[in-house]
Amino acid sequence: MQRAQTFLLYSETDCGKTAQLGRLAKWHWDQTGEISRLVSADSGWDSISPDLIVSPDNPEGIIEAWNVQSLNNPWNPIDATTRGGWPKVTRTDEGLALKMIPPKVNAEGKLLASDGKRVVGQMFYEGISTLGNTALFDHIRNQRALGQDVVGKFTSDAKYEIDLPNGQVKEENRSITLAKAAPSHYGQVQDWILLDIVPKSGRLPVARVVWTGHEAKGTDEISGIQNSVLGPATVGKATVDKTIQKFGHAFHLTVATSWAKDAKTGANVATREFRAWFVKHPDEVLTKMSWPTKVSLPLDRSAELLRMFPGGYIPLDANRGIEWYAGFLQDHKSGK
Repeated sequence: MQRAQTFLLYSETDCGKTAQLGRLAKWHWDQTGEISRLVSADSGWDSISPDLIVSPDNPEGIIEAWNVQSLNNPWNPIDATTRGGWPKVTRTDEGLALKMIPPKVNAEGKLLASDGKRVVGQMFYEGISTLGNTALFDHIRNQRALGQDVVGKFTSDAKYEIDLPNGQVKEENRSITLAKAAPSHYGQVQDWILLDIVPKSGRLPVARVVWTGHEAKGTDEISGIQNSVLGPATVGKATVDKTIQKFGHAFHLTVATSWAKDAKTGANVATREFRAWFVKHPDEVLTKMSWPTKVSLPLDRSAELLRMFPGGYIPLDANRGIEWYAGFLQDHKSGK
């Protein structure tokens, strides 16, 4: 089976990364009848139409979504998703429990959805830095020692009123312990995401794997100059110059806002143009610094893409999203 296409969409907030995942899921469903899966460590997926998300009330949705933001001990479950595993929530005497279901494939070697019938054709991870933060907080919560002890540990106390079965109330003191992660924790999480989870996700038996991420300014490893490198954020000291290398195709998403007076009312009206940059391009403020991108195309196809979009970006609007580029790659494979 062919290796999955790997995408990275990175930007500042409110540039439409999650919405593009929804568009790509709908496009792939229309093309193949295959659903998508979404592992999210962000606050949610509100910009994706709820009609697309699989839920007890919507079993015919086309995106199986799982929010891992508050997951305790996230390492093994997230790793399992890179091999096709998926969670199942069960009820026990102690309450709700999470169990991972091993991957199931059909006779053609394609990954099956939770219903055991439909095929999973795409895998989405949202996003690099937020998944890293989920893992980092698990180190803090468990106060793990990884080469260096957790530093800055302190305790917070509070008095609670506890209702007793006999109707009486007792007062109880409860404490929580908090801590700050050490540099070794940041390094371990970065390595886990970039050297382990991202590469393994690209070996899933699906058509494409799409990661999202926030943008950041990092430190040049040679000169040591801070905020001198632009690119996707990870956790802690930004490794922005290394992240792009892990993907076949990486786009920097931006929004260009312009203002014009309404002819009738005279009020200023904002127009926003969403862009998916596929060429390296300068920052609007730090003009001598550029945001990196990557497209893995033969020279003739790369030149064709630039002829179609000479500005170096794909305009994203109601009629065109990142699914257009997926179709462009599909046409290349079929020789069109």
